[in-house]
Amino acid sequence: MKQKVMNGLLALTTLTLVPAAQAQSQVTLYGIIDTNLEYLSDMPSTGGGASSLVRMGNSGLQGPRLGFRGSEDLGNGLKAIFTLEHGFNSDTGTNADATRFFNRGAFIGLESSNHRLTLGRQYTSLFDGLLYVTPLAYSGAYEPFSPLLGGLRNDNALKYRLKLDGWSAQLHYAFGEQAGASSSNAAWGGNITYGSKNLNVALAYDQQNGLDVAGAHPRARKTALGAAYQLTSGLRLSSGYRWGQNKDAASLVTLRDDFWWLGVNYKTAGALTLSAAYYQQNVKTRNGVGNQPDPKQLTLQAIYALSKRTDLYAALAHAKNAGLNFAALNTLGGNADSQTGLAMGIRHRF
Repeated sequence: MKQKVMNGLLALTTLTLVPAAQAQSQVTLYGIIDTNLEYLSDMPSTGGGASSLVRMGNSGLQGPRLGFRGSEDLGNGLKAIFTLEHGFNSDTGTNADATRFFNRGAFIGLESSNHRLTLGRQYTSLFDGLLYVTPLAYSGAYEPFSPLLGGLRNDNALKYRLKLDGWSAQLHYAFGEQAGASSSNAAWGGNITYGSKNLNVALAYDQQNGLDVAGAHPRARKTALGAAYQLTSGLRLSSGYRWGQNKDAASLVTLRDDFWWLGVNYKTAGALTLSAAYYQQNVKTRNGVGNQPDPKQLTLQAIYALSKRTDLYAALAHAKNAGLNFAALNTLGGNADSQTGLAMGIRHRF
């Protein structure tokens, strides 16, 4: 036991992968730093109108993070696993979430070759299911993944996954922990996915409940179907559809929308990957007042790999009837109803 404790401390202090006694346990430190320079049009100005803005940001390809991942071999093909992942802002050095340190994930569980059961703060099944069928893998520059997915993670979540011959099925349930109202603040969902060398297909469902109000709670439901196909060694096509409906505590529909996407990725024979993606959110009902303008966005992205761990990237996007990534119109300046963005940055993974 003392030897295992010493090995764990050594792994954290030397920032390396260190096996425990008899190579049965290991702890890995990993991370991502992603920082960019960004130009945005039609931002609110001090004079009350709209003006452009140049700033330094992060999360162009992936959110900056620092994580610890560990496992212990329990024998007979069974492992104990854990992940602790902290998100931070690489442009300022501040926490990405001021309310919690391990905001990106904090879970523990058991895993075998086909089964995995985990408990803690985790991604939803909708997030897991659609990751490999979206054009830009939830890139902040610029894929509107927040309106696509809703909440990305759940606290107090129990997640089970089964994998068999390319197929995977997953279920999760997040406890609301409200005495006398088990569904209040709870969440659940699942997915079925298939992955092979050339094809990925995903079907996923997600429901997020709010806190009870006078014995009832609001709820948000989403169902999605997507696919990606590797047409040639360098060319990949992806497309999908997501149905969504939000209701308040009185069961009034506050948002009913259809979300579509279409993407093309091309990896050259060298180190360059080019992507083009189109997104559209058809809003049927918002706040019970009928149809609203349907946001649309076109994104162009280029990634150049300097090495296996370091990339340079650039992204250009234009959103119509919304801010970038389908931000609300009231986030724009003046009477602007569209926005353009350009980001150029660097990502390093360790």
